[in-house]
Amino acid sequence: MESHLQALIGYFSEHPQWALAAVFAAALLESLAVIGTVVPGSSIVFVGGVLVGLQALDPASVAIAAVCGAIAGDGTSYWLGRRHRDRIRALWPMKAYPALFDRGQAYFAKNGGKSVFLARFLGPLRAVVPVVAGMSGLPAPQFCVFNVLSALVWAAAHLAPGFLFGASLQLAGAVSSRLAVLLLFVAGALWLVVWLVALLHRQARPRIEGWRDRAVAWASTRSNLPARIVLSLFDPTRVESKALLAAALMLIGGAWLFFGVLEDVLSNDPLVQVDRRVYAMLQMLRTAWGDSLMVAVTELGSAPAVISVITAVSLWLAAKRCWRTLGYWLAAVGFAQLLVWTLKFTLGRARPTEIYSGIDPFSFPSGHAAMNIVVYGFLAFLLARAKPVGTKIAITLSAAMVILLIAFSRLYLGAHWFSDVLASLSLGLAWAALLSIAYLNHVGPEKVSALPLSMVVGLTLALVGGWVVVEDHRADLAQYAYRPRSDTVPVADWRADGWRRLASTRTDLGGDAEEPLSVQWAGPTEEVAGILNRAGWHAPPPWAAKTALLWLLPNTPIDQLAVLPKLDYGEAQGMTFIKVLNADERTVLRLWLSAYVVESTGAGPPHPLWIGMVTTERLRRPVGLITLAATQHDFTTPLRRLAQDVRAQQGSAQWQEWTGRVVLLIG
Repeated sequence: MESHLQALIGYFSEHPQWALAAVFAAALLESLAVIGTVVPGSSIVFVGGVLVGLQALDPASVAIAAVCGAIAGDGTSYWLGRRHRDRIRALWPMKAYPALFDRGQAYFAKNGGKSVFLARFLGPLRAVVPVVAGMSGLPAPQFCVFNVLSALVWAAAHLAPGFLFGASLQLAGAVSSRLAVLLLFVAGALWLVVWLVALLHRQARPRIEGWRDRAVAWASTRSNLPARIVLSLFDPTRVESKALLAAALMLIGGAWLFFGVLEDVLSNDPLVQVDRRVYAMLQMLRTAWGDSLMVAVTELGSAPAVISVITAVSLWLAAKRCWRTLGYWLAAVGFAQLLVWTLKFTLGRARPTEIYSGIDPFSFPSGHAAMNIVVYGFLAFLLARAKPVGTKIAITLSAAMVILLIAFSRLYLGAHWFSDVLASLSLGLAWAALLSIAYLNHVGPEKVSALPLSMVVGLTLALVGGWVVVEDHRADLAQYAYRPRSDTVPVADWRADGWRRLASTRTDLGGDAEEPLSVQWAGPTEEVAGILNRAGWHAPPPWAAKTALLWLLPNTPIDQLAVLPKLDYGEAQGMTFIKVLNADERTVLRLWLSAYVVESTGAGPPHPLWIGMVTTERLRRPVGLITLAATQHDFTTPLRRLAQDVRAQQGSAQWQEWTGRVVLLIG
């Protein structure tokens, strides 16, 4: 995967004219009359910035291409409008978008010449306003000023994030080359989904609204049950119709997904194999800081925190005399908990690891995930009811973020299988949706004030959840700790041929072989650090806000820069040491704790066996803006330096070679 990425970067480095031509054309078409509404010019310019960050293109050339293309696009649109005036509305493709022209004319009439600048950043209007400016007789000098200024700002606004993203891909490449490609793919896929949804919405909305109007007209002439259902779900004059339709879709989708997962679990279908793979992958990704974060998240979704939120909301509803809403609220959480317990003890599915004992030893479904989606999902429904669209979106996204974080924490910590969490989310969604439908049909004038109740929930969660984190965090870290298996090997066996059983190369998340793991070191942490410190090696600065920001400066001394983590099967190195060679180069030793311990030659306890790699990092400072570290592909020289340093400190170091593999054994 890394070779493909490097080949792509190398191609654009050798043929920059194609990339520059694409950036110019994209910027031009983005601003061209009407055509710019369907051409993804902004995304292509962003990719141009990414290639600059990857050092495949010259930043000045890309910026000039983007600015010139944007100026040319708006200028062409202005010329077309000035030349054809009102006749342009009858030309293709302009005649297909009469409503868009009306919006452009209204915007220009309101904002005058400055609309040329502002419309550059306003979606479909950017491809219409320059035409309208020409049609309206805006003086050419005035248009040119706004055109050039907007092109400069627009190009910077798209190239700068792309540049930073491209630079970050180099950092991500240090962790996993496939991860870098994955980030590009995810970014492109997200943009494509958003663009397709927007396009389908524009194209399909008139037809869908026509079908809806015909259905409502048919139902309005009848009084049977199907007609009443159609009117309640689709009649645009009814305030709650959209909410009912959304709740009905969630009920159907959630119930279908839950019973599908339940069937797979009971019949031991392939989903169970997916469970094991997801569990193994996430356990390989675990780190100390990740454990601490996910334990804190799972504590915020624990019984004390959730019960406190339920109690606080209940007291608030009672104080406001919202008795029907209070009844639905208690029914939502009470029945959900009863259903979770019933399913757990009926199915009796074992957890991935023996984390719990006593009353909750079973895994299916996840109580954390089910209760939190019911509590925060139904609460989001109550808060968002009869609110503006923006408020509804903010409330829904906030609730979804809390729910998904807590659900993911259960997977990350190994407390549940993937199917447990998926079933819990689908079951909770269906139950909350069913209650929402009943609530909309039976609760009348009771209205829940979003802001005060949100503050009550937030304050309760902060106080009680914070208290739980402070009180239980240390114990929970120990309870959820990942305990990998360790095998003991005699020293002689390890030095003879046991070293061959350890991995020969670092493997990234995608399974690609990266740098050679040419160091195996048997010894406790203090001994390893002592030998290296006496030889001039030292631990690098830890990652923190300050040290991370130093990478954004072009003149930071190399010994003040933190070392980028590199993952081996998702696990970050356990120890890191550096030795500065000159102002721009340093040798970096990364060591991972293996699954073996080596018997001590004396009467002491076994020594942990570390496996690692030693590399040379050379700093680069593209266009004098930020600092990047490039790993050199000469792995022999730094390995020989390490061997000399260890032997100079009276350390035991011997070379082993087998089928072309060279390993330095220390200890």
